[in-house]
Amino acid sequence: MRIVFPKVMDGKLNLAFFILFMCPILLNAHDWEEEEKDSSYFFYGVQVGAFFPNNNTAELYSGAPSVTNFGIDYILSIQQFQQEFNDYFRFPYYIAEYPIESRYQTSFEIGINLGYQFNKSIALFADLNAYQLSYEQFFTMGIENPLNQSPQDDFERLPILGKESRFHLNLGTQISYYNTESINAYIGLFGNVNDVELRRNYIIINNREYDIFLIDINNANQRPGGIGFGGGATLGLKFVIGDHVLGDFYYTLLSTQTNMLDNMQPRGLHHSIGFRVLWH
Repeated sequence: MRIVFPKVMDGKLNLAFFILFMCPILLNAHDWEEEEKDSSYFFYGVQVGAFFPNNNTAELYSGAPSVTNFGIDYILSIQQFQQEFNDYFRFPYYIAEYPIESRYQTSFEIGINLGYQFNKSIALFADLNAYQLSYEQFFTMGIENPLNQSPQDDFERLPILGKESRFHLNLGTQISYYNTESINAYIGLFGNVNDVELRRNYIIINNREYDIFLIDINNANQRPGGIGFGGGATLGLKFVIGDHVLGDFYYTLLSTQTNMLDNMQPRGLHHSIGFRVLWH
C-alpha cells in the first residue's frame, strides 16, 4: 500500500529579482561619488544569507537499498536490535515505504568577502562560504496488527535525517551596470570550487538513533564527498552605510558539480540571497 503525503513547495525568488532591479531607481542613500573620490581600494567583509540547494544528491540520505547496503532494512535486520524493535512495534513489521521526496532544507549561508575595486565600474572579488545542510524526511513502517479490526495494516511514519557540510570558494569580477550619486548596482561573474562531505545519516525509532552507513566502495574509510567545480553569476546592490563602510544586497545563481560518490556527481543549479557589510 502506498501512502502519499503533501508536497512542500519551495518559496519563490521573484521578489529578490524585483527588489534588486528596482532599488537602483528607488533608493536614495549617502552620496556615493563623494564617498568614492578615490575609486580604487581594497575591501573586505562578512556576509549572511539563505542558501537554496538543489536536491540532486539528497537521495543519498533516503536509506533505500538502491543507495546503500547498510540502510533501513539492514538496521532492522541487526540481531542485537531485534528485541528493541519487537518491543516497540509489538506485532510483525515491515518497511512499507521509503522517503517519497528526498530534499534538503534551506540552509544558512555565512562567509567572508574580499576584493579590489579598480574603479566604480570594475572589481575583483573572492567569496568563501560555509553551509550546514539538513535532510529531514520520513519513511513508513507497516505493522500487522491483528487487533486493529481493519483489513489494512497499521502504518507509522518515522524520521530519517542527514547532515552535510559544504564549503564554496568563488573567484570572479563585478561589473557595474548602474551608477548614481547614491548607489552602485552590479553583475558578478565567477568560477567556483566546492568541497562537500556527508557528516551523518540516521533514523529514529522509539527516540533512539540508528546510524545508516554510506560507504564509498573505492575507499571504505572515507565519508562520501569530494571536490567539485562550477561557476555562476551574482546580481548585487551596494550602498554607503557610513565612512568606509558599504552595505551590499545580493542574489546568486550557481551551477556546480556536487561530487558525493564516483557514481553520483551531478551538476545543477543552486540559489542564494543575502546581505554583506564591507569595509574599505
